[in-house]
Parts: sequence; C-alpha cells; structure tokens
Amino acid sequence: MINKVAVFLPGTLCDERLFAAQVRLFSQAIVVDLRHSDSVDQMIEAVGAVNVAKFVLLGFSMGGYIAQEFALKYPERVEKLIVMGSSSEGYPEEEKRIVESSIEIIKKGKFTGITDKRLKEYLYPSSYENTELRQVIHDMAGPDAKEVYLRQLRATLDRRELKHEMNHLSLPALFVGGADDKIVPFTSIERSANVVPKGQLAKISECGHFIPLEQPEALNKSITDFLNNK
Repeated sequence: MINKVAVFLPGTLCDERLFAAQVRLFSQAIVVDLRHSDSVDQMIEAVGAVNVAKFVLLGFSMGGYIAQEFALKYPERVEKLIVMGSSSEGYPEEEKRIVESSIEIIKKGKFTGITDKRLKEYLYPSSYENTELRQVIHDMAGPDAKEVYLRQLRATLDRRELKHEMNHLSLPALFVGGADDKIVPFTSIERSANVVPKGQLAKISECGHFIPLEQPEALNKSITDFLNNK
C-alpha cells in the first residue's frame, strides 16, 4: 500500500472501472468524473475541486492530457505526475481528422458506440481476444455514450502542444506507453518524457492503448517503482 493520495483522470468514454487495478495501490484514491465537462477548462476545474491540498496525479489518454495541463497550471498541488497512453505533442493531424469525422457521424445520428472492430485498433491482439476486457470498455461507455463522446471530443479537439511548457515543469513525471499502441505511438510518448527535466519513461510490452486494462500488473510495477524512486 502506497501511503499517498492519488487522483485519477480517465480517458474518453471511461470511468473508475478503468483504474480498478490501480486504485488498490493507494491508501486514498479519487477518480475524477470528466464525462460532463464541456471544455478543457471545466475538466481542469473538476480536478482542482478535489478537496486535497497535494496529490499524485495520474491520467490516461485524454485524462493524461488534462493531467499535464493541470500540473502546468497548479504545480504546487501535484506531488508527482503519471501520464499513461498520452503525449505532450498535441493532436497529430491524422488523428484530429478522425476526431472531426467522428463528430460529424455523431451529429448525423449514425454513432453506434465503440464497436469491436474499432477496438482492434486500440488493443494488443491477445487483449482483444479477452472478451471480459472488451466488455469493460463497452460497459464504461454507458447508455449516454453518444452525448458524452460528442462532449469530450469537442472539448479536447484543439488540445495544445505542451512540450515547450513541459520543458519547464519542475516536478517528477512518469510517461507510460504501450509498446504496440497504434493510437499514441510510443515514440511520441518517449519524446514527451525526454523534454521534462525530471521525466521518466516506462514501456509496457505486449500492450496497446488501454494500458490499465491490458497490462495492469506491469503498469502497477512501473507506478510503484516511480513513486518509490527506483
């Protein structure tokens, strides 16, 4: 048990179930709900509303971007930063085009949820064969997936490149990437870790984008080693 307060920020269409294996590591864990925020600023405010003076901040994917924004704005409140499946390089143009296309599909009423076909892009092959894992992702999306997805995509569509600012971040930061992530390539995560003065990097083998679900034990070891200064 790590005797620290941990604040977790989920990714798009995710909730506390994403971090089921990670919250057990900490004496106190808080998962911030980002499903109802209409902008990056509102998401940052939701993190700031946590009634703890200082904490370990962990964010996955979209939540990893918000975690970096929060750490840059309120470094005095973050003891250490852990970014999973996310970089500081903003949206790649190709990914941004996909998001813009998704927004149009949702607006036209053609959104049918996160399909198994789509999950093939996100998951390592053996993870994809795990039907329970896929079901967790489907369940997290929830009955209001269309509204939440549209809200979160719009809110973070114009996410900034943060590398130059992260270059001045004084607190320790761990960037964790899946070796086989097709959504956020490991090379991008590696570059992001390298610009932070106290940045560290962890590469998770046989892992796609959904690191907390695909390789929970390997992720937990990376988190524990980082927080124990190993």
